[in-house]
Amino acid sequence: MEYFELGEPLPGIDPALLQDERLRTLLSACQAHPDIEVRELRRVSGDTSFDLIVVEAGDGTVAPRNEAGIHRRERLALYYQNENGIPFQVRALRRDFPDTLHQNGVESGTPKSLCLYEQDWDTVERSWTAPKLLAQILRWLEKIADGTLHAQDQALEQVFYGSGIQLVLPANFAAEIDSPKHELRLHRAPGSPQRIVLIGTVDDRDPAVSSALPFQVLSIAFDGVAHPPIQAPPTTLGQLQGLLERVGTSLFPALTEIICAKARDGATSSKGETRKKVMLLLRVPRLRENVRERIDVLGFLLDADLAGLGLALGVLQQTQPNGPAFPFHQLNTPQATAVSDGVWSKIGLMPVDLRESTTRASARHWSGISEGAGEFRGLLAGVGALGSTLADLWARSGWGCWDYVDPDLIEPHNPIRHLARQGDVGRPKVDVVRELTAATLGESCSDSNDLPVKANAGDEAALATAIARASLLVDATTTLSVPRDWSEREVPRTASVFLTPSGQASILLLEDAARRVRAASLEAQYYRAVLRSSWGAGHLTTESAVRRTGAGCRDHSLVMSAESVLLHAALLSRRLRQLADGTTASIGVWSADGENGAVSFQDVPVRDMRQLACGNWKIYWDDGLDEHLRALRARSLPNETGGILLGVTDHKLRTIHLVDALSAPLDSASSPEGFTRGREGVTQARQDCLARTARMVDYVGEWHSHPRGVGATPSSLDVELLAHLATALASDGIPGVMLIVGERDLSISLGSGIDV
Repeated sequence: MEYFELGEPLPGIDPALLQDERLRTLLSACQAHPDIEVRELRRVSGDTSFDLIVVEAGDGTVAPRNEAGIHRRERLALYYQNENGIPFQVRALRRDFPDTLHQNGVESGTPKSLCLYEQDWDTVERSWTAPKLLAQILRWLEKIADGTLHAQDQALEQVFYGSGIQLVLPANFAAEIDSPKHELRLHRAPGSPQRIVLIGTVDDRDPAVSSALPFQVLSIAFDGVAHPPIQAPPTTLGQLQGLLERVGTSLFPALTEIICAKARDGATSSKGETRKKVMLLLRVPRLRENVRERIDVLGFLLDADLAGLGLALGVLQQTQPNGPAFPFHQLNTPQATAVSDGVWSKIGLMPVDLRESTTRASARHWSGISEGAGEFRGLLAGVGALGSTLADLWARSGWGCWDYVDPDLIEPHNPIRHLARQGDVGRPKVDVVRELTAATLGESCSDSNDLPVKANAGDEAALATAIARASLLVDATTTLSVPRDWSEREVPRTASVFLTPSGQASILLLEDAARRVRAASLEAQYYRAVLRSSWGAGHLTTESAVRRTGAGCRDHSLVMSAESVLLHAALLSRRLRQLADGTTASIGVWSADGENGAVSFQDVPVRDMRQLACGNWKIYWDDGLDEHLRALRARSLPNETGGILLGVTDHKLRTIHLVDALSAPLDSASSPEGFTRGREGVTQARQDCLARTARMVDYVGEWHSHPRGVGATPSSLDVELLAHLATALASDGIPGVMLIVGERDLSISLGSGIDV
């Protein structure tokens, strides 16, 4: 059996002969290990002198005649020299040691290098010991021999080691470059002069993209390959062909065919600084169990231009010295079908480190979004501070393709907490947000629209089209009008997101997929939670939150840091993304502690919505209010009871959403025959309601119960009460609601009309 012999042998196996203390420690560990036999110590002299330990390693776990070709005992060289980022190196000295997975790249004709660690040395060093290294060597031999070292869910290994120039390919390059209309153009990214980074664009007509870069790109596709051993980068075109043949593929005839196609009108040799070298891009499908997992693109910069490469391969010919080179078939000469070794095999090349721009699919993968979950159309109304931050988060994660709707322009104070910069002042917000989000990844939604209109405009055709094609509408307008108007229209499922004026809390209102509970009803149920919960005190406080931004009456904004916007945007985004795949409605409230930033979450139960038409008004309430009223009635039986109703009145839509019903004041008169509401505490209760809900919820009418065995049909006294109620509220233009809870039913009356 033939072995590599590195350096010269040292006289004996004495630790004192070794120059490095770390290697002396490793030698002691080898001598103490029952499955490691130290054969000799050697020294490699030269520019860098180092010692190595030659051992025979094997613990009996390697199966004889295994398919990988690993012997039961292998001769290895252990030494300390920083190669491949790991100081301790392990080389297999057997000359016919097989090419396997998990080997480091080495120069041709040198011993194979075992790749023992997945992590970098900075991490490994924290727990590294000499005995652990020996255990890892034995494990590597065992697992390589039985084919289990590479985990089933681990990515396929690369074909070659990368080095040299870095080229960033456009998203989906491998899938799109074959189109005849597509051409890869390159420009150099500004950066460190010590590193060349090229940015590729497909079919780019931007005049800013330089066409003067000295590269002629040739892109060819190959048949699929599975796991090859990682190879050291070739230095000549002949070596590249040899390595490709080893993994079952070849440069030919694809290379000669593309050269002929590119040179159909003649290829002229270039010289000096203007010489356009060939950039060779090889697209190699990678197979796992004969199924394509991905397409690897390998890049090489050849030390030849197109004409020189074609002439060296013998597929181009010049009609006159130093003239253009043409394919043979243009000279009525049969085209060569095979290429023999020759001048072409000695053409030098340098590997190019290729990266692909991030696609929306890969963004979803790295964001932890399940496959298919982010592929939908959405409409985001309101791209101010919160809306633009949400748009940015969703663009970065590839979640949804969005149309943006907002009539406003970027104001001078907006960049404090908006994606926009000062140079964007005066531009439409939707334009700025669409441009920024489209440029986030290497791939964007090509048909996203920016609509500088109000999201509830009823006469905008483009808006109607955008709404119709969306499966999710998100309202971030911080207005009441948009979600309420959408609630009254047949539009897709809607979510409403907003921050409280203090910036310390955020709210998500999400309709169910069937829209049985709509946004306006969710708003009312949210207000009820604000009124009843301890966290509702101060929740919507507006004191000291508003500041003037100009001289106009409406020139004002809120005092709120970008930190608050970012915090709550992240919380809202994650929750909405998780819930959007489901079908249920949701009300979520996040509250952050202003001192330490701790966030608490309230999951407010959503109850089914009910509605009733009263003349030209619509009354809405929910099962939660219904149950509350029946519980109040049950506690007072056999007496009647009652109290005031709180609700949200929208005069434009002519809707009243009943929010809550208060129990009878202490000075009320209650008996089985009737009920007269008292006044004690009513005024204060109303003021507290207005304060807690930022004046959104107010007194809308009265409710009372009927005794056992009596339905909810209004009595003559109830009709008189309703008339009195309507008269009392008429001065404010507010309709009066009277609600009656009977034995089994409930009735609602409005003004002087009665609907049961």
